[in-house]
Amino acid sequence: MTEPDSRRKAVISAALSEADLSALKARFAAASEPASAPASASSPDRAAAPAGSPIIDVTEATFQAEVVERSLQVPVIVDLWASWCGPCSVLSPVLERLATEANGAWILAKVNADANPRIPQRFGLTSIPMVVVVKGGQPVDAFAGVPKEPAIRQWLSGLLDATAS
Repeated sequence: MTEPDSRRKAVISAALSEADLSALKARFAAASEPASAPASASSPDRAAAPAGSPIIDVTEATFQAEVVERSLQVPVIVDLWASWCGPCSVLSPVLERLATEANGAWILAKVNADANPRIPQRFGLTSIPMVVVVKGGQPVDAFAGVPKEPAIRQWLSGLLDATAS
């Protein structure tokens, strides 16, 4: 993967090191059941995910259960996107295809940054698309932009090796 420029990488690393998902955990613990949560716009070019799907749409109300708690079992790749973002519509299908191929080795959590502003704020979002890996309830790695598919595959392989329990 072509590395992001060192300034961008430093900003992302700093944001991840300061990301405290415990505040989100407390907020979401008080939220109502996911069924009564307000709906967000679905990710580009994708219908609602069936139960057990490796691709899920996540809102502020479902973040705790779908990302933080699930990341205690399997890495969760959080795709922060927006409907107006052209690069997001390029990256999302690649991530979705890779998540399907991974067959549950990791989960792709799609977050509409406009509809759920507290989530990207906690991750220190500086630009979209941004992809953050959550493992063990905490962010562990990230990238911004749209790397080519082989670079994403290599990144995922390294990530899964590094986070294997």
